[in-house]
Parts: sequence; structure tokens; C-alpha cells
Amino acid sequence: MENNDAPQYYQPLEPTWNNDAPETDPGRGLAIASLVTGILSVVLCGSLLIWLPAIICGIVAKAKGSKSGMAIAGLVLGIIGLIIWICYLCYLYTHPEVLQAIMQAWGMNT
Repeated sequence: MENNDAPQYYQPLEPTWNNDAPETDPGRGLAIASLVTGILSVVLCGSLLIWLPAIICGIVAKAKGSKSGMAIAGLVLGIIGLIIWICYLCYLYTHPEVLQAIMQAWGMNT
């Protein structure tokens, strides 16, 4: 006859000696780099061509199998930076007086 009112004691689990590294997100570093450069490309309005590494790092991170949204966010922000840069170039080419004022400010008199 069992006594169900008695306290139950459990043996501690034996330690497992598993030396397998935990699964990591492949391309996580590239995804972070893509996100940072993507944010910079939008903040700097596409200048310094900082959108280019954002797009490249985002594509490579997704190709490596990154499951985080950072790669996609960096890729999207890089594309937005590219669009801003293209719009700025179109503005400069359609308004040559602005381009001349910029060149004079830099000391490149034409």
C-alpha cells in the first residue's frame, strides 16, 4: 500500500557533457552592419554612398540564412537612402544654380 501523502523527493539530474555550441544566427554580424549603415544612409540623406554597404550587407546576410529582421530592415533603409541620393542628384542637375553655389562654396570656381 502506497502512501501518497509522503513528500516526493527527486534525484538531481546528471550533468550532460554536451560540447555542441548553441545554434547561432548565421550572418548576424552582417545583419547588424546592414542595419547600422542603413540608418546612417537615411540620416545622412544618402550622402557618402553609405547606402551601398547597407544594401550589400543586407543581401549577403539574407543569403547566409539570417532569420532576424535586421537584415531586411537594413536593406530597406539602404534602398531608401539610395532613393534619397538619386532624388538629390536629380535636383542638382535640374537646378544648376544650386550646383554652382556648392562649387563656389568649396572653392571650385568655374
